Order: sequence, then C-alpha cells, then structure tokens
Amino acid sequence: MKKIISSLLVLSIMIAFTGCANKVATYSVGTQNVLSLRTISDQDGKINLAKFTDDGREEASLMCRLATPTGTPDGETFASYIGKAFQQELVVANAYDPSSKITISGNLNRIYGSTTMGNAYWEFDMTISSTNGKQYSVKSRYDYGSSLLAVSACSEMQRSFVPAVQKLIGEIITNSKFKTLLQ
Repeated sequence: MKKIISSLLVLSIMIAFTGCANKVATYSVGTQNVLSLRTISDQDGKINLAKFTDDGREEASLMCRLATPTGTPDGETFASYIGKAFQQELVVANAYDPSSKITISGNLNRIYGSTTMGNAYWEFDMTISSTNGKQYSVKSRYDYGSSLLAVSACSEMQRSFVPAVQKLIGEIITNSKFKTLLQ
C-alpha cells in the first residue's frame, strides 16, 4: 500500500510540474497573398528580404492564460517566423530574388495573443522598411473563437496563428504604401 501511495504521489508531482507547450503550425502560404504578390512582381519586379526583427526582444513564445506557452515550431522568434512566412509567399509567387536591389525588412513592434472568451485574437504591430528609405506601419488583428476551458482556448490560440500571419502578410502587401517600398 505504501508503494502505491508513493507512486501516486510521484505521478501527481510529475503531472503538476509538467508543462504542455503549444507549438504553432509550420507556415503554409495563403492563395490570395500569392496572387497579389504575382501581380506586384509582374509590375514592379522581384523582391529580396532582410532579417525580420523585434527590437531585440527575441520573443519566441507567449503565455496562454498563464498556464502554457504558445510558441513557434522550431523555437525561432515570432519575427523570424513572420519573415520566413513572407519569404515563402514570395517564393511561391515567383516574386523573390535574393539579388534584387530592393530589400524589404520588417520589425515586429508588438505581438499579442488573447484567449478571452468572446474576445480571442492575435494582434500584430509591424514596421515594414525598404532599402530605398521608405517605411510604414501595419496593425493587424485576427479574431477567432475561444473557449472557457484553458486547454481548448490555448489549442485554438495555437491553431489560429497561421491564418493570423497570412492576414498580416496580406495587409502588408495590399497596403497602398507597399508599392512605394519597391521604387
């Protein structure tokens, strides 16, 4: 009996101190973004990308309901994830050229994820810059459904990240100021 109680105690301690991390999915390109980039590339030429940054914060995860972290699949920063996602969009659209004289970079000024029931969203604030000296800021918000239960809410937070980044990239490239970066 003492052995069973000891085993249950050890198991309880392990469960209590074991965290469950939610990793966002590997990025998949958005069809509308690719179509928009093809049009832009046909008119304005191909684009190179510089590293995307976050003012040195190196954020790679956010806490979900103070219970579990939601982070990138490979432990990279959110800014790096967004930069790689942007590059994937450009490559699929045949709009990427690492030797292009026009190089775009991005700085993730702020990222926020909310899982509040009835008000769950991802929010991004980015500054997009070009080697031609022009820049502009984009604030993007992606709303999604949440849950009262933390496990479900955190899973939804993680699952909604890819479409949130797709929306962010779409808002970057369809912004009227995007073409000024390519001149």
